[in-house]
This record gives sequence, structure tokens and C-alpha cells, in this order.
Amino acid sequence: MPRFRLSRRSMLRGTAGFAMALPALEIMSGTAHAGADIPRRYFLGFAGTSTGFPTFDYDLLKPDATGVGYDIKRALAPLADLGVREEVSVVTDLEIPWGEEGSIPAGGRHIGWHAHSTAPLISGVRSISGSNEAAAGATSEVVAADALGGDETLHRYLAYRVQAAYYRGSNGDGGNRGRITYRDEGGSIIPIDPISSPRLAYESLFTGFVPPDPAEAAEALAALRRRRSAVDLVLEDAQSLMTKLGSADQTRMERHLDELRDLERRLDEVSTPAEGACALLPDPGEDPAIGGTVENGDTNGYASGGAYSDEELRATVMTDLVAMAFTCDLTRSASLMYTMAQCFLNANPLFGQPSDIHELGHYGVGGGEVGLNAVSDGVAWHVGHWARLVQKLRDTQELDGSSVLDHTAMVLLFEGGWGFDPESGDALSVHSSENMAVLLAGRVGGLNAGGGVHISSPGSHPTQVVNTALSALGINHEMGEVSGIIDGLIG
Repeated sequence: MPRFRLSRRSMLRGTAGFAMALPALEIMSGTAHAGADIPRRYFLGFAGTSTGFPTFDYDLLKPDATGVGYDIKRALAPLADLGVREEVSVVTDLEIPWGEEGSIPAGGRHIGWHAHSTAPLISGVRSISGSNEAAAGATSEVVAADALGGDETLHRYLAYRVQAAYYRGSNGDGGNRGRITYRDEGGSIIPIDPISSPRLAYESLFTGFVPPDPAEAAEALAALRRRRSAVDLVLEDAQSLMTKLGSADQTRMERHLDELRDLERRLDEVSTPAEGACALLPDPGEDPAIGGTVENGDTNGYASGGAYSDEELRATVMTDLVAMAFTCDLTRSASLMYTMAQCFLNANPLFGQPSDIHELGHYGVGGGEVGLNAVSDGVAWHVGHWARLVQKLRDTQELDGSSVLDHTAMVLLFEGGWGFDPESGDALSVHSSENMAVLLAGRVGGLNAGGGVHISSPGSHPTQVVNTALSALGINHEMGEVSGIIDGLIG
């Protein structure tokens, strides 16, 4: 009897119960022809920023042209830079309605701005109240996990966050501002804390150790903490498996191991936050401190590196982890919160502006073209990391020759747009849920069948784009109180 019995979720097991996920191999399915049983995946990204600016041209995201071949402005430049414009549709002129306490409309937000657009955006259910920023319904990555076979994978869904800390006040995990995942347990809506440590995300994703002796599990974890390579821990089994594989599978395995080694190298450069969900991770004793708080308007604090914990590297690693999880069928649904609502992340190390992402919209570096460009660069930073995942999934081949992106739906949501602010009465503000935009990528179920398009859909709710993604995945579900899809996105 062969030593290895392989399935799409097979693992190599090494010393002290350590296990490592395998890539999809032809030997797992017994076939490499088109029509093989390829899983469908769903990804939700969230950017804690508005997309416009209260003076000058208002935003540099919305293309001038509609349909296929839309023009690329500054905020969407990464789509062109990474060569994925044809994979991405842009839906603009969307709106979340608002109301006073006690009269919030279906799918709407409380009239108070900060962090109140997030709940209806991610769940489709109206805000609870002005004092409660939590979502009142299950979110789409949880809905998708239940429909896409989450009980067949090692992780039902993944909930990650890039921004390591709140960077104001006590510098904690942001509470509800640091969450975008909620599940429904018998009518009770339960918030899920995301993993914001790449090290913890990696260890929980790839180790998967389940030895009967807790001491063996501790030994495996300690080995990782001593920076021993995960690849080395399973090397003997890997070499034995390689002799049983065909040439194509051997190439995939070699590439898989090389990518893991590169990922480990980058993980060694990343610190583990000391707060929030990561408090469960024992301190390895070598992590640098999380970036300190910076008060509003303290340009010296931003210039000297406050409010920053190398989110650039964290976003890169988290993106790689999601790509690997989808490729290895470790999960079929994932969310990544790049930044928190009302984001105080330092923009200076990201694109050279001594302010935080939130204050850029309030003349943090000036008005006119300078301010508009700064806000647009903040939007583009989020778009770039999301687009890089699009690129990786497009360039990763499935067993039947299709790409992972061909079986995936991906959404990128933004906290706000620009326009009327009912709280202040300002006619033109970044504290507005008018003129919102959503990005949609993937090819599953006829999405972007003729290439990415720009659709202007005045009056539509941004969560209707989420409904559209779920529909393309074959999931018969409309989010909360928001019904309908956006026409023209599914071919």
C-alpha cells in the first residue's frame, strides 16, 4: 500500500507533528483534463478610506469612460502597473443611505460618519445605533464559506488584518473598527477578531499539527520560533513523496517549496503585535515594538516613523498567505482588512506624505491638486495590494490548465466616497457615503466575461456588488436588507 494517500487538502507531516500543506497535484485527482472538480473561492478586501477629496476634481478613481477598456486614473494606477485591468471591473456612483437614530433606512448607516458606513457595507444590514459600530448581520466571507464547502477545508474561512494597531489613544486593536467579519449563531451576531500577525497567520495556516501529546505540539511551535525552516521540518517526507510523482507534479512541488522558503524569509522580518487576537501568541522575545501613537496634526511624529509597523511588508505577506491558502485548498473564503475605519496609519513610509490616511482627506498635506493626489495615492496603496492578489491568482494554474482566478470572485470595498455629509451639512465632504466605488475581480460564473468594465450605477448600494459576486459563485444569497445585483458584470 502506498505511503501517501493524497487529496486536495493533503499535508506532509514531519518532526513533532508538524504538517505542511501540499499544492494541488495531478496525482490528487487522477486527472488533468478540463472539467476536473475545481473549488470556487471568495475574497473580500476592505480599505478604511474615502476615495475623494473636498476640493479640486473630487476623485481620481472614477474612470471617464464606461464599459470595456476604461481609462485609468491615479487611484487605480496599480491595475495598469500590474497588468490586471482586464480582470477588474469598477462600479461607481454607489450610495449608502443614512438616517437619524430610530429612522435609519434598510441597508443604511447612522447619520454620524466615523465607522458607521462599515456595518451596512459588509453585512447589508442597517447600523444598530450611533453608539454601536458593530455589524448586525453575517458578513459575506462567512456566508460564502458555508456555501463553498468550508467544512471540507482545514480552515472554514480566514479573517486577516494588515493594520497592526489603532495608533491613537491606548493603541489597541480598534474594537469594531478593527473587524469586518461577523457570523450568525442562531440569530446572535458574533464578531470575529482577525489575525493581524503574519507570523501567527502563517503558523495557524500551515502547521496544522494535531499530535496526541501536547508537548510534541509545543516542540513543533518552538522549532518554528527558533526560525527553523518549515520546509526543513518536512524535508524527509517531501523527498520520499517526490520519487512517487510525475515530472509535472515534481515541478509543482519544487515551486511550492521554493515559495515557502521565500515566504519564511519575509516572515522573519515581521514583528508580532502585542495586543488584540495576537495576545494569544507567546512572545518569542525578539519582536520590535508596534509603532507608537501619533496625535492629530503631529507631522514630526509621522516623519519620525510613528503609527507604522511595516504595514507594507505585512500586506505583502498576508497576500501571499491568502494566495497559498486558496491554491492549496486550505480555505475557500477569506477576508483581509487592509486598514481600519477612520485609519490613522502613517502614510509617510508608504508614499511620502507626513500624515495619516484619514487626515489626508482633511487637508493633511494641503489643498488643491497636492491634497487630491495624496488622497488618491492612499487609495492606490490599498488597490495595489488587492490587485497583486488578483495577479497572483491569475498567474497560478489549476490542474485543468485554468487559473485560480477563473474560479474566484474578489471584492474591494472602501469606507466612503465623497459628497454630502448629513452630520455637518457640508455639501462636499469625505465624510460621505455618496459617490462610493467598489472593485470586482475574478472569472467565476461569467464574471468579467468580456474583460473588466466600468459601470456607473447611481443610487445602487455598494453591497449589491457583493451580491453580484456571490451570485457568480452560485450562491443564492442577498446580503441582509440589500437586494439585487449590478447588471452588466456577469456575462
